[in-house]
Amino acid sequence: MSTQEQLDKQLAKIATDCRKLNAKQQAFAIKEIGRVRLEIVDLLAEYADSEGIIAKRRLNSLLRDLEAIERSVRQTGMIALESIVSETSATTTATVSGAMTEIVGATALTGVAFDRIDERVLKYVINRFGEDGLTLSDRVWNLAGDQRDALSRTLRSGIIRGDSVNTMTAAIRRVYENETWKIRRLVVTEGATAQRVSEAYYAQESPVVKALKLHHGRANRPEHRCTILSREDRYGWGSGVFKPTDSEIFNPHVNCTSYYTYVLVDEEVR
Repeated sequence: MSTQEQLDKQLAKIATDCRKLNAKQQAFAIKEIGRVRLEIVDLLAEYADSEGIIAKRRLNSLLRDLEAIERSVRQTGMIALESIVSETSATTTATVSGAMTEIVGATALTGVAFDRIDERVLKYVINRFGEDGLTLSDRVWNLAGDQRDALSRTLRSGIIRGDSVNTMTAAIRRVYENETWKIRRLVVTEGATAQRVSEAYYAQESPVVKALKLHHGRANRPEHRCTILSREDRYGWGSGVFKPTDSEIFNPHVNCTSYYTYVLVDEEVR
């Protein structure tokens, strides 16, 4: 097996390991944001009478207090997502550098500033604009706003019907369960972007990496941007081969699970 083939195999494994890490990160983000639900339960208890019923006249006041809950979701969500991006970048950088050292040799690390890579990755993911024109904080705010709107509708209906706090607490739990897919999609998108950008920044600094080869995501849908790019021969280097500075391949689309392998400079392939 050639050096290139060994490296391809190892980078594919790293991509699989990153997906496993991301699954754990999804659970972490859902749990962290879900903790805010307890604040709502406490709020309902404050508004309820001795029989566990909230008077209709207190509805508007309660809904206004949900704004503080929304702010808490925003803050908790950003902290969780930033920690996920940082963890993904640090893990990717460490595993990739280990694979490069083992397979290519110490020259693969020459001039690579690992701490700077992780800092750059976090900055990129936080500040990047997606196809929707939004940044990470915008997406977290939208998530918090969607949850607030769903909770407002649920509480308004429950209070008007005269539901007990216990009944409304169960309804609130269902709202959060129904919203978890949005959290999962956000974590997949931002975590996978952090992985790809980390690998791209490493490639930009490594003297032994010539290019990146993009492999389409697990869905392998022909209309997905990652699939289209994986078939493109932009520079005459082969299908899906791009420069490490081509930011177009950093995040081909939302929920993208595409990954890279490295194309080594000619003298490193043996």
